[in-house]
Amino acid sequence: MLSCIKLPAFWLLLNACLHASPWAAFASNCTSEDQQQALVDMYNAWGGPKWRNTEGWLDTTMECMDSGLVLPAYCCWHGIRCCLSSTCSERDRPDIDRCGCEPGLVWDIDLDSNNLEGNFSSLDHSAFACALFGLRISSNKLSGPIGQDFTLHRALGYAELQSNNLQGTLPKGIGEVFSLWLFDLSANLLGGTVPSDMCGPDTKLFFLSIEDNNFSGDLDLAACTKIGYFRGKGNNFSTVFTEAIASLPMLRGVYLDENTLAGIIPEQLFLGFLPQLEELGLYQNKLSGPLPVMKLYSMKYVSLADNRIYGPIPQSWSRAAQPGIFVALETNYLSCCGTNPLSAEELILTKDVLRIDKVYQGVNYSAPLLPPFLELSDELEPVRVYPRQSFRASGFRCPKLRLAGQNEIEPAPGNPADSLQWFLDPSYYMFEKQNEIEPAPGNPADSLQWFLDPSYYMFEKCECEEGLQLVNLTKPGRLPYFECQAPGFGASGESKSWEESHPWAVVIIVVVGCVLFITLLLSLYLWKGTEVVQKLNNLKKRMQGLPTSGPFTAVVTDIQGWTGLCAQYPELSWKVISIHNSILRKARWNNFGSTHETEGDSFTMVFYDAKDAVAFCLQAQQMLGLQQWPSPKEENGDDDHSTPLTSPYAASVSELLSKKSRSNQSFSLLHPLSSSKDRMKRQSMIQEAPTPIDIRVRMGLATGFLCAGETLHGHPTIELAKEVSDAATGGQILMEDSTFDAVKDNLGELGTVDAQGMHLDRLRMRRVFNWPGCFLCRFISPATANSEDAVVLDMGTYTKAGTPDQVPKQAQPPHGTHTNASMIGRPSRSFLPLSKLSPAGLARKPARPHELHLYQVLSAAGAERAKAWGSTLRLKDALPLKDSLSKGYFDAPGTLAAPLGMSKRPADASLPLVTTVFATVEHARVLSSREMRQVERGLLASARTCLDQVQGDGYLCRVFGNLKLMLCFSK
Repeated sequence: MLSCIKLPAFWLLLNACLHASPWAAFASNCTSEDQQQALVDMYNAWGGPKWRNTEGWLDTTMECMDSGLVLPAYCCWHGIRCCLSSTCSERDRPDIDRCGCEPGLVWDIDLDSNNLEGNFSSLDHSAFACALFGLRISSNKLSGPIGQDFTLHRALGYAELQSNNLQGTLPKGIGEVFSLWLFDLSANLLGGTVPSDMCGPDTKLFFLSIEDNNFSGDLDLAACTKIGYFRGKGNNFSTVFTEAIASLPMLRGVYLDENTLAGIIPEQLFLGFLPQLEELGLYQNKLSGPLPVMKLYSMKYVSLADNRIYGPIPQSWSRAAQPGIFVALETNYLSCCGTNPLSAEELILTKDVLRIDKVYQGVNYSAPLLPPFLELSDELEPVRVYPRQSFRASGFRCPKLRLAGQNEIEPAPGNPADSLQWFLDPSYYMFEKQNEIEPAPGNPADSLQWFLDPSYYMFEKCECEEGLQLVNLTKPGRLPYFECQAPGFGASGESKSWEESHPWAVVIIVVVGCVLFITLLLSLYLWKGTEVVQKLNNLKKRMQGLPTSGPFTAVVTDIQGWTGLCAQYPELSWKVISIHNSILRKARWNNFGSTHETEGDSFTMVFYDAKDAVAFCLQAQQMLGLQQWPSPKEENGDDDHSTPLTSPYAASVSELLSKKSRSNQSFSLLHPLSSSKDRMKRQSMIQEAPTPIDIRVRMGLATGFLCAGETLHGHPTIELAKEVSDAATGGQILMEDSTFDAVKDNLGELGTVDAQGMHLDRLRMRRVFNWPGCFLCRFISPATANSEDAVVLDMGTYTKAGTPDQVPKQAQPPHGTHTNASMIGRPSRSFLPLSKLSPAGLARKPARPHELHLYQVLSAAGAERAKAWGSTLRLKDALPLKDSLSKGYFDAPGTLAAPLGMSKRPADASLPLVTTVFATVEHARVLSSREMRQVERGLLASARTCLDQVQGDGYLCRVFGNLKLMLCFSK
């Protein structure tokens, strides 16, 4: 982690060095011909054909334009950026604006994570030494030594070589690269010692990372007077802290975790020699001795865990007991009251972890348990368990620490600024039996962000977890020591043979375990069995491709007004169609469909399951609605304000350093992606973004049967889907009656569809079909929904042109009755002896081929949008309604004012007044099924005749199963 830095003078010095340096004559030797040849040689030596991105490489004839300048072809190769200006103005920055060097010379090589494989020394540094500012080739497979030629660079500002397989030692004279500001060699196989001339007399090196390598020996960075952050974790350094550390006043962060550092922590680390030191990481070393005096107020992070430090905490460390400061001192030998500890040399040489009462030869009971600035709270928490601890931590619950003098008062909501989190071991304080009082609720505002072993305060107020007992293992004249042990363990730690003394209990446990296991498997089958089968069926549909026979559902989509949009914004249309096609393909893949054909902005897709087709339409419409489309201003070269569907990747360190310079906001290498600043930036971009164009896609669905030997091209079902799509308005989803019959019982599942797809886990289990389910149903109430189901609206039945003038008057069940009154998916009665989706039902001609019955489907969240369209349809030939019983949902009185979908809101005065009429047949229950169907047809025929006499004002709301009609009138 790095902290926010401000080096305004560095960039001015860098600019001056680029113009007035003694290597100016050397820089003039660089030519574009030499650099092009060096890049070609690098491509061949580092496995260029296997690179992840080879865009433009080896193409020496391409025209390369950048910022209005004609540059050599290699300047447009992937990862290569060239200089733009030989001079820099006062406002220009050489590290960003690519100035101060001859135009056309390579300024930056950025090939991170590009599968480079070869010897790093194959790079001809002399060809790029005069102008190369950035070298980023991290996360590749480069090997070999760095090479002495690396010291030829005279303009190199940052070199990111981490996460490769570089070997050997660091070249001598690397400090001659005076311009180097960031040098990252972490996660390689480098070894040897760090040369003392790592930094030259005019060094600019601020960030140096060599962690996770094999460096060893003494570390001397006295010459690096400008260094701010050093990361050396995971090496084998033996000596680091010398008197020369006082010559590093700009040092802010040091990380030397997981090394072999041994000895006593020097006092000068925490004195005034390092006034800006904020972060110190020395975890997992062999440091010993007492804690030094703390005289720094700048510390924000201190990690001394897993060392051999002993003694009490000095009073001066109260400077670090503040909110937001992280202090880790656990897995040491710290103690409040121990006397006569072992020497630092003895503790360093000891390989095994010593018990806390063996480190100290005596105990001082009069010493305070905690420093004056700390006290124990009444809230207990589990003690953390680590591999190296001076006591057995498992099973302990010890009190949290808080600042001394704070009362147990509930903090104001959302005020964690007073929090401190210290965690100590119970051996530093002597254990006392907790009073039989329930501890007060935890107060996180009083907790410290410190981490200590509870042995520090001798296990004061500590308790054991339930089922364990506290065992006193204190030896005479030593520190109190306790452990949490299970009943049956003696003081010696030996356990009794419980299995031998209770053999019958073992048998009972095994039998009960088997029964529970079988019950668990059965429950999983009942709960997840159908879901697993559904996933297997989905996998099968995805692998089959286009259907060759059997039932299928066709979906036809197109963009409303696409021709006019292309004519008005010809340069913007390709962006829109690219985003549109990407969204539809993603939704099609999520719902197991296949693309039959595309024509311009129109897609024709087929699905094996009508439910998948409707789910595709619902997901696609929601994705299209969430997409922020390009604005017309982009046609004039403005910035792109369209919102991508995926999040951007995190930038590298050097890119973040570059971004820092373009903003007046503070920048932190510790937290390069600040969420609060990103939110502010996104909000400002949204406020400044121009109004995007309005893209609306209409969709139509039709279901049919494909006989063996037939082709999809020109199939009547696909033609019907096109006709249904043409009737829709932009943003609308229409389907004909066969599709509705196939999905009307799945509206609950379709209601879970959002922009990410269908979420079946949101549905509760409604029915369990086996005998264990009958038992479960006594305790699990079935779902009574359904305000979250998909909404289906009847749009009416229309008579196609060229059909018989006289529609048969025998009464048929009104197609709109089940959807108008129960838009959330109550199934209606079926009057057909065969399913329309069965082979037998589809082999014959449709019962009413001259009719077109349309339904509209919407998600529950967007159901209110349907009121904007109302009953308007874009019927190609202005088809008339079949009769007065075939009206759509919005033809009913008051539907535009009433809430759409299920609503618990009572009716108010804003709703229009309607008159409801119920017509029922007396003694209907004594009729047979055949007689009921005959009477129902006559009843509907009478209702149709009567409604025709009131000039279309009446509306048939619903047909009940007991020969009852519900009609509604506005007058």
